[in-house]
Amino acid sequence: MKGNKYCTLIDIDDVRRIVSIKNFTDDPFDRAFGNNEHPDYSDYQEFLESRCFPRSRDKMKLILKELNLPFYDPFMIIQKTGGRMADDNFHIVIER
Repeated sequence: MKGNKYCTLIDIDDVRRIVSIKNFTDDPFDRAFGNNEHPDYSDYQEFLESRCFPRSRDKMKLILKELNLPFYDPFMIIQKTGGRMADDNFHIVIER
């Protein structure tokens, strides 16, 4: 989401590693996968990681401890942070 507007709906089948998307904007800069209309599971994993602090971040263990997470996992981090980053107003809403 960008602010309160939907940008991309991402439907994931983790078992079969299938990614389906529906874009709600024509602006590729506001879409989760840009111009890629058919992302694969690897693209999805890269997207998740792009919405987290880097694996190589200094004092990462302290950040994970603050989030009450045992290890670096982008999906678990996003569940805690909403995928919010300091330099934009995008966020992720997870629905099950």
